[in-house]
Amino acid sequence: MQQRGVPLYLKVAATVKSRIHSGIYQRGEWIPAARDLALEFGVSTITIRKAVERLIQEGYLAARQGAGTRVTLPELKKVEIQISGDFREWFDSASGRSPRLEIQLLDIAEVPIPQRIRTLLDAGRDEQVGRLRRLRRHQGHIVSYFVNYFRVEHLQRLPRRKLTRRSFIEVFQESTSIRLKRAEQRVESIIAEMDLASVLDTDYGSPLFFVENIYYSNQDQPVVATHMYYRGDCYMYRASISLSEGPLHLQRSFAILKSTAPCLES
Repeated sequence: MQQRGVPLYLKVAATVKSRIHSGIYQRGEWIPAARDLALEFGVSTITIRKAVERLIQEGYLAARQGAGTRVTLPELKKVEIQISGDFREWFDSASGRSPRLEIQLLDIAEVPIPQRIRTLLDAGRDEQVGRLRRLRRHQGHIVSYFVNYFRVEHLQRLPRRKLTRRSFIEVFQESTSIRLKRAEQRVESIIAEMDLASVLDTDYGSPLFFVENIYYSNQDQPVVATHMYYRGDCYMYRASISLSEGPLHLQRSFAILKSTAPCLES
């Protein structure tokens, strides 16, 4: 099915980018000439030039006068983020502690409670909710977007200065004296609509990993809901399954694609 509303040059750019990641166009190699790509994609050379210009801006390609355009993306190095049954491993990775990520606080405020959060936190229809929004960056480039929702009475207890250095869950437990007993998690693949694309500095329609966590207190009451949006061009899901005798053992991880190109660092 053809996507409507997405400019042709973005589709071409995304395809060339995918070929670079898959090794069809390797680092240091020249990509086909604009006229050859135009013929292959069935578009004009103007469309190809716009796509190439975008990839040059993003650090994937470099143009040389009279020679052509070559791939400049460095060899990718992968840093794994653990998602497993061990909460401590997941906690370190999700909080940006390992690998170390820069945290940018966007805002913390009292807002009308969204319907989904009202259901998750078992709140009333007319209640307000505390909301914390933060970005995670690596060397200045945005790789993920986190939104935490919690009871509004806890809003004033959260020290803002700590929220750019430590995980929300750590700060929340310290500031409220509420101990969290367990968490439920849901993961799905989504695309970046206009709002998310703007926040994550990516294109409309780009793939995202969406992770929803609900944290429960020792009294088994839902107290925090967290929505996490990971850029699909920065993260990769990997699973390793043991087939030896005994219970199947599953190791899972997210790997961040790390390079000097914008959008790929984390």
